[in-house]
Amino acid sequence: MNHAHPSRRLVAAVTVVLAVTAGGALTAAPAGAAPVAAVQAPAQAADVTVLPHPSEILSAGPTGFLTRAVYPSGAQYSWTRYADGVTKSLAEPRTSYFGAQSDTVFSNKATEVVYWLNDMNSTGGVRYGVSHNDQRYRLFGAVGETLVMARTDEDTGVLDVNLVSRNTTRDVTVIPGNARLGRVWASTPGVALLQYSTGTGAERLSYLVAVDTATGQTVEAPREIHSERAATDAFLSPTRLAWIERTDANRVQLLTAVRGVDVDPVVTDLGTAATGSDVDVNLVGDWVTTAELNGGTAPLRSALFPLTARSLADPRTTVKLLDHVSSSATAPNGDLYARGGTVAQGEGIYRISPGADGRPVATLVASTDAPTALALTNTNVPATVDLDRNGGSTALSWQLSRENAAGKVTLRHVRTGRTTEFPFGNTGTLAFDWRGTLTDGALAPNGDYVWELEAEPLNGIGPVLRKTGAFKVTRKAGLHDYDDNGAPDLLSRDASGRLWRDEVRKTGSSSDYWSLESKLIGSGWNTYDQIEAVGNVAGAASGDLVARDTAGVLWLYLGKGDGTFAGRTRVGSGWNTYNKITGGSDLNGDGWSDLLATDTAGVLWTYQGTGNASAPFRTRTRVGAGWGDYNQITAVGDIAGTPQGDLLARDTAGVLWLHQGATATSFSARVRVGAGWGAYTHLVGMGDVDRDGRNDLFAYGKGGSFVYRGTGVAAAPLAARESSSVYPATPTPRHPIV
Repeated sequence: MNHAHPSRRLVAAVTVVLAVTAGGALTAAPAGAAPVAAVQAPAQAADVTVLPHPSEILSAGPTGFLTRAVYPSGAQYSWTRYADGVTKSLAEPRTSYFGAQSDTVFSNKATEVVYWLNDMNSTGGVRYGVSHNDQRYRLFGAVGETLVMARTDEDTGVLDVNLVSRNTTRDVTVIPGNARLGRVWASTPGVALLQYSTGTGAERLSYLVAVDTATGQTVEAPREIHSERAATDAFLSPTRLAWIERTDANRVQLLTAVRGVDVDPVVTDLGTAATGSDVDVNLVGDWVTTAELNGGTAPLRSALFPLTARSLADPRTTVKLLDHVSSSATAPNGDLYARGGTVAQGEGIYRISPGADGRPVATLVASTDAPTALALTNTNVPATVDLDRNGGSTALSWQLSRENAAGKVTLRHVRTGRTTEFPFGNTGTLAFDWRGTLTDGALAPNGDYVWELEAEPLNGIGPVLRKTGAFKVTRKAGLHDYDDNGAPDLLSRDASGRLWRDEVRKTGSSSDYWSLESKLIGSGWNTYDQIEAVGNVAGAASGDLVARDTAGVLWLYLGKGDGTFAGRTRVGSGWNTYNKITGGSDLNGDGWSDLLATDTAGVLWTYQGTGNASAPFRTRTRVGAGWGDYNQITAVGDIAGTPQGDLLARDTAGVLWLHQGATATSFSARVRVGAGWGAYTHLVGMGDVDRDGRNDLFAYGKGGSFVYRGTGVAAAPLAARESSSVYPATPTPRHPIV
């Protein structure tokens, strides 16, 4: 056997009384109020023994207790000593262990009929084995070193109950032959408490009887119990008998009776159970405890989940000991060991025993190193969410300490306060692929975000969990992304000089490219004869605009990243020498977009962006002559696999040509794209509307608006056109300008 934690002390000096109420003496606390009685301050030892969290208690002997932790790979059994916390691992392959009120633990291999007795106080291992000579007998339970086994004859239907111990098999004759044996409890040393029933349906009767394991004789006469549910719990102490009666509607009653006295039991109505789990009952001194089991993992609330002690002298006087219990076992000295937890101290094995004043107190004897209150145990939220990767999808997840929780996770953009929510219910893991959208369908802006987790324990145990964290959303700046959310924004001007912004979207369920919304930017823009989107030339996070007035002065409008623009900054005069202006491609690869312009002599010039708003362009550089053959030029960024960015130019015959960027001041030989482009009045390098990593082209004319997706192939840089409803066919009150 393996040993662990040899230096840890098992028993922590902790006593906890969660709440006390007394009929006529203390007033019950209203809902949501603090416990009536003060909680004693915990003084848990720092080195208290730690058991695996799935551990459940199986039995408790004079010097230690047996636990089992179930994993997908199998069960792990352990024996832990009270005195020093030493834990032995019982790891025999394909072997199960059990016991009751003894330091002797039975072991049994799945394919064997022999039950081996192991002394947990000895290093010698197995003492001896016991088995029934007739292998048709089935094991129902153990009491000390005695097995309770029974069989029903297939031919006669007669029940035979035996007590099997070393070299001895004793009949239990008090149970009639026409009965069916149910549960077996070992709550008093040397005594087996048995439940059996007779009849069926409406004629079914159920009984409790106690027999001496040494003789098989009755020590407590059969007592009829009136439970409509077959599964009930009972407990026998040296002086009293307690049991649970339960209706099919889950109404629960606690009954207690003095042993050896022929009087009606005391009946206490406990209310309605919320689940199908047993309502556990035990006797501790002059108190009886009850708890609806498995409340810690239940998906709903119940007033019966707490381990509650009631005075046998006055059942109205109660003490709340634990917030929930999943299993329990009684030691030979009458102490109760319960696997459960409290919000204050967490999960573990607690000893329930009479305190100095006789009232039971709970002492943590072994922790499972887990909270009882709902807790966040793990998060998977990257510090930076790059929505240019993985098709714009990012996996986010939060792991809770248990599954019976419901709530929501909110992602909130710090600058704008805009949010998206992800509700969840009855799960301990919230995991989803966030595609960068908000609740209103808009794309999430770049920048700082906070996530806010709110989770309510469905069983009502512990407070609502609230946790927050931070992350940042980033995307590569788009040519026409003015609100910093990755979607292209097209600008248009109406007849009165008002400037509008349309966010262009396409989803898998839509048949065309459409405008999410049209937003007014401002008025007075008819003072300009040309307005151009030039990408990021001046250092802000989003794209900028340049506008030329009728006097030939060029003005810069710095993008603010929220769909609006800062006040204009004068770039310079003399720009009316140019008849075509375009921008957006980064020709020299320095991270700033560059401006291109053709003069009236047909010479193409480049103005490299600086990233400085006060001086956004360097001195112009001559690219070359011969550009007077074109009536429109459009910088589109990378549509054909060119890092420097590309330029589309339409000649007077309506033929469109591709000029791939070669250097900061030159282009490769032109490639013919196709004819018929004279049908369009505006060609706009809109950026990457379909989020495939390549920029796209927007075209508008009398026939309406269309999108040509970039292919990344120079020989055929544009795919077939697709319909767009952003701007309808002429006449329209607004016309795209950039």
